[in-house]
Amino acid sequence: MNELENKISKILGKKKVKNIINNELTQAAVLIPLYEKEKEYSIFFTKRLKTLKRHAGQISFPGGILEDSDKDLKMTAIRETCEELGIKQNRIKVLGRLDDMATSTGYLISPFVGVLNSYEELKINREEIDELISIPLFDLMNTTPRSEIWTVKDSPYPVYYYDYGKWVIWGATAKILKNFLEITSEI
Repeated sequence: MNELENKISKILGKKKVKNIINNELTQAAVLIPLYEKEKEYSIFFTKRLKTLKRHAGQISFPGGILEDSDKDLKMTAIRETCEELGIKQNRIKVLGRLDDMATSTGYLISPFVGVLNSYEELKINREEIDELISIPLFDLMNTTPRSEIWTVKDSPYPVYYYDYGKWVIWGATAKILKNFLEITSEI
């Protein structure tokens, strides 16, 4: 593990994760997949196919719904990352976990942060993913998201947007990204 990975792992290891218990929400997990290329870290995002039933055309982290075969939510994040990016499980090193997040669309997402040790061999799942997007970590750290307040079930709900080139990261993905960037801002 190199210096940046050590720092992120220590920061996440010291943080008390806020777990949400809500049996009415569908449990899911995502992975924030970091990778290093030429001494610079980036994050992979996926652009979902426009033909999918859920979150069609949106930019997201690899992830999905907890399945009975998953040992835990960490395994869900790893399994889904393997399925979506075509990477082998032994090429993913999980550094830690972020706070749970309930979405307005009925999901309870447990986000994990991991490093992909090999990214050259990625083979994205074309049944789910339209495009693989790579954004440098430090570009994201130097970006302030725009925000709006939506009303969901008569309550104010902040929605964040990260604009990067032709892409707009918003919704749950932007909220998870914002949490990760705030926690790791001391790096």
